[in-house]
Amino acid sequence: MSCLNEYCISGTYTSFDGTYYSAGTYDAGYDYYTGDTYTIYYSTGQTQWCLATTLGDPNCLLFGKSPCSSLCPDLCDDFFGAGICPSPTPSPTAPCSVDFDAIFDCEVTVTPSPTPSLTPTLTPTITPSSTNLCGGVAISVSGITYTPTPTPTNSLTPTPSPDVTRPCNYTGLVTFNTLDDYIVCPNSKQFKDCTNGYIYSTTDVVLNPTGGTPVVGMVYNADINEINVCVEYLGVVNNISGVDNVELLSELGLYNEGGCVSCLPIPSPTLTPTPTPTPTLTPTLTPDVCCEYKVTNLLFSANTFNIKDCTTGGTVTLNINGGSTITVKSRKIPTGNNINIVFVDCPCVTPSPTPTLTLTPTPSSP
Repeated sequence: MSCLNEYCISGTYTSFDGTYYSAGTYDAGYDYYTGDTYTIYYSTGQTQWCLATTLGDPNCLLFGKSPCSSLCPDLCDDFFGAGICPSPTPSPTAPCSVDFDAIFDCEVTVTPSPTPSLTPTLTPTITPSSTNLCGGVAISVSGITYTPTPTPTNSLTPTPSPDVTRPCNYTGLVTFNTLDDYIVCPNSKQFKDCTNGYIYSTTDVVLNPTGGTPVVGMVYNADINEINVCVEYLGVVNNISGVDNVELLSELGLYNEGGCVSCLPIPSPTLTPTPTPTPTLTPTLTPDVCCEYKVTNLLFSANTFNIKDCTTGGTVTLNINGGSTITVKSRKIPTGNNINIVFVDCPCVTPSPTPTLTLTPTPSSP
């Protein structure tokens, strides 16, 4: 599915309003759009479409649902639509009221008709010749602008309504249903890993081991995404929609008093695969196999890490955007600084006549 080249944000009555035009691709091949001041792009780290000041800025000023897998922009439907924003309709201009006085300098002097003399013989009456009665006419025009004075509207004195008497009596029982659950607010609680500094975020209700509210700066032994870790509670943020599953198990003390030092996370048990016994074949261990890993950049800026190429076996350096997570294939566990690694699977291992034991790598700290 191809996306449009223009999208419109309107109705916020802020500098967000305007038309945004396609300007290229960014982060996993998604299109991004630029306006007069802001940029619309897809954040794979937050799995949502985001309106930000600059391309890749994690501080979303306007965003859509999360997680979101739409290939085209998907922001708040109340303000976002497809196509170019319509031009505003100009306000009508009031007509100009013109009042003028015209003075015509034209004074007509009546020429008397000659009176015939009484003679025995009738004399014909003389007919005067036609002349321009208003020769040399002049006109003087002046304009005056009047501002209309609104006519005061007489306020109507309200007439009080008479009380209505309803001869109705009702008796019985009424049952009210109360809300017996936690109210989840649209913000996230953040926790920082004591080992590698990774930030976990969640919108779920998180309570301390005694059922109260977590204390900012306190270190907890926690179960996050089914992995036991030691984390410091950082507090609540409003610009991130977290998706991690967090359960606080025990309270270990404040971070500035050495809470992280006394924290020993319970290691996840490593399962040792047991080969199927056969009378003739001896299982061998092959750790150098091609497996999939999820790599997360813990920095807000671009970063690099190394993998072992599944085809050539050589070391390859890959780039990763700030706060992003990508899936890679490697013969060894990826290495680098300020990254978090989660093992996924080894789908590239092809069964052979000789059984092969595949070790599941345990994610290591950078």
